[in-house]
Amino acid sequence: MSTTASITAPPNPTLTREQIETVIASLQPVQRIMIRLLLLPFMTPSSEDIFFMARERTEPNMRSGGNIATAFGGNAAIRREKVNGVPKDWIVSVEYRAMLYQTQLREHLGRLTLLADFFRDYLAGLQPELDALEQLLSTECEMSQESLDDLRAQARLAPLTYALKKLAARADKQEVEEEDYRRERLSLEYQAHLRRRNRFKKRLDQVRVERQAALLSSLSDEFLAEVWGLAVGPIRNRRVKAIQAYLGALATALNASPDQASMTAAVNAGIGPKLSGGSLNEGFSSKPVALCGDLWSLTVHALAAELMSPMALKPCPHPGGGMKSLAAKLRGLATYELGEDEEVKIWVQTTQCPNCVTALRTAQQESGLLDRQADAVLAQVKTRTAMPRKETPESAQEKAAVAPEEIGLSLDERLRPWIGDDAGQTGGRGSQTWW
Repeated sequence: MSTTASITAPPNPTLTREQIETVIASLQPVQRIMIRLLLLPFMTPSSEDIFFMARERTEPNMRSGGNIATAFGGNAAIRREKVNGVPKDWIVSVEYRAMLYQTQLREHLGRLTLLADFFRDYLAGLQPELDALEQLLSTECEMSQESLDDLRAQARLAPLTYALKKLAARADKQEVEEEDYRRERLSLEYQAHLRRRNRFKKRLDQVRVERQAALLSSLSDEFLAEVWGLAVGPIRNRRVKAIQAYLGALATALNASPDQASMTAAVNAGIGPKLSGGSLNEGFSSKPVALCGDLWSLTVHALAAELMSPMALKPCPHPGGGMKSLAAKLRGLATYELGEDEEVKIWVQTTQCPNCVTALRTAQQESGLLDRQADAVLAQVKTRTAMPRKETPESAQEKAAVAPEEIGLSLDERLRPWIGDDAGQTGGRGSQTWW
């Protein structure tokens, strides 16, 4: 890599997409195409770029379908067809690869953005619930500050699952007084909310680190070589020269002074595979990536600040995807009603699925939890933690309303978020809400 000093911007520069596109358009064709590929999540190569890359394909193993005799299923018409002397299958191959990687990168960034927004609003809506629980414990249950401190200290290791089931069984058999039930139920729910807050704070910090790293990363030389159809060596040389040319042109437009930080940030962005999922040997640091004032980082964040088009929804690849039972669990997760055991079971597969993350975020926005007033939260907590009553003969004859997403589910599936997977072992009906 050349040791020529690159450029950094003056203090607090303002970059817009128009400025960035104007600078890119002023570069040579090879440099222009390379910069657009490095910024692939935010820029789409033009038809002229696709044709230029297809015309330069020199690696036989990079051609569409491997062996040209079997490309496109052996369709001789496509293999013989040419556009301005360039085989059409080469053009289709370059365009397909570029769009494939762009879709993967955009889905990855979109999923991380939705998760970050979900976690932020989740914690914001959880705090009023904690305040309401503390108020009820202090006033109605007459719990001292020392007792509240003990609940907080014991929350991390408290056996909430067993305690909630045991309390539900005692209430069903009328073995506990209403005042004692409310006190114990509020205490357990308070501890469950404390654990939930700590858990989602860690998830928010992690997804912010991951999103920052994904934003400041570009396709590596290996993936660029697959798109362009060239060997890795020439691709690496072109990438370094294109970055130098772009940073120099952008610095001229912004009247910046020379510095090595921009070049270092741009070159380091392409180290290692950065597609959705990444490499098995690739992880993210626990420390956030600092946003420097170099022009490359500012370019990425200026483009990322624009609203990206919504992701096209696809069928969920994991088991249970698209089922009504999963939709009910996602809604329960968004509204603090899903138990910790059930949350653990669906968390990994749903947070890696763009469809499930979108459904989770939609359920949160439609719930209106962030718009609740303090009095409304307090009333909801009181109702939720009240001791369940035995049904009268008249009320038992009335059919309970079934939520639309629960139609067609078995009784066990509908009750599982409230009483867990081992329903019936305690002999109780379960609490009104499972934590």
